[in-house]
Amino acid sequence: MKTILIVDDAPMIRELLRSVLEAEGYAVVEAADGEEALRVFRDNAVDLSIIDIFLPKKGGLQVMGELIKSDRSRKFIAISGGEAFNPEAIVELAKVFDVVDTFTKPIDTRKLLDSVKKALAD
Repeated sequence: MKTILIVDDAPMIRELLRSVLEAEGYAVVEAADGEEALRVFRDNAVDLSIIDIFLPKKGGLQVMGELIKSDRSRKFIAISGGEAFNPEAIVELAKVFDVVDTFTKPIDTRKLLDSVKKALAD
């Protein structure tokens, strides 16, 4: 079973994504901020991370950067929402980390599932 880490400071987003992913048979672990994400990542075998760009304590881009330092094969999907005037431009920044895909909130869960399945098909 593949494990997906969801990192978002909004409990409703984490709950939504967890329910959608678990219904498809994925194991899900969660973190509410960047520092917690790094701890959860260290303690679990994570196959894919879905990371919000704007997080308390440590931003999503910083988290991706730290995880890639230890292993360039890490897979990420970046998400961003209404915190930015232009969330599309913000998720573009994440492409520096060769993310699998990017989504702005509200998230189209069908498209997200397609991206997750593609990313984990390897």
